[in-house]
Amino acid sequence: MKKHYGAILLAGGLSSRMGQDKAALEIEGQTMLERLLVALRPLVAETVVIRGVGQTLPRISQELKAWIKVGWDAEEGRGPLQGIVDALPLLSLEIDKVFLLTCDLPYLTAEWLQTLRDIMTDEYDIVCTEEDNITNPLLALYRRPVLEPATQLLAAGKRRPLLLWEGWRMARLSAPEETPWICRDANTPEEFQEAQTYFQTKFND
Repeated sequence: MKKHYGAILLAGGLSSRMGQDKAALEIEGQTMLERLLVALRPLVAETVVIRGVGQTLPRISQELKAWIKVGWDAEEGRGPLQGIVDALPLLSLEIDKVFLLTCDLPYLTAEWLQTLRDIMTDEYDIVCTEEDNITNPLLALYRRPVLEPATQLLAAGKRRPLLLWEGWRMARLSAPEETPWICRDANTPEEFQEAQTYFQTKFND
């Protein structure tokens, strides 16, 4: 049921390769942050947006703003695990499955996220996306207990999200052949321009 699903959306980060805040970049009149919130809303009861230290979130609609919770990295420069640690306490206890996403996914759709939900049966604890044999831990659906060791990992000086996977059952989901780009992120100006061109062409067609 929807009430048991939540999302953590990591909107911070240094954006060093992009050279500007990726969450604020616009495609078709919507910021990348807003596009992801729109995709998530039909599927989850709660979404926590984690911003970086000193970061101001970009424009989003009042309706979406009223729906989300906003947190921030308690410590700067510690990567996605810090965002997880700061976000989990903001999710209601009844949320037992959590989408973990970054804000640089311009092609992502609600339909694709629903596919991850459909695969999350009792057989699995994690459903991760995979592209070119590379599994992305930041475009995935987790059972909540999988994410909880993030605190211990950080305390031990470990920052790789992949370490959360140890001992859990995982399904890997590749993008369909007809839409191989759906899982791609946009980390550079060139990749973002490709995304803009794709949507402009799609709209014109």
